[in-house]
Amino acid sequence: MGLDILFKIAGVGILVSVFHTALKQAGKEDMAHLCTLAGFTIVLLWVVQLLGRLFNTVQDVFKLF
Repeated sequence: MGLDILFKIAGVGILVSVFHTALKQAGKEDMAHLCTLAGFTIVLLWVVQLLGRLFNTVQDVFKLF
């Protein structure tokens, strides 16, 4: 699981940057910003899920709650 999530995040970042650049060159700046926002949202959801797993693991290790 360690490197998989990093490669996923990097892949989304590369795709979003390519789409953003292409849309901006085509004069569709609103769509470019929307594409960037969508990529950010996807990555943010992944990070929130990982943080949830981290907190559950910490609770299990230290027998909290």
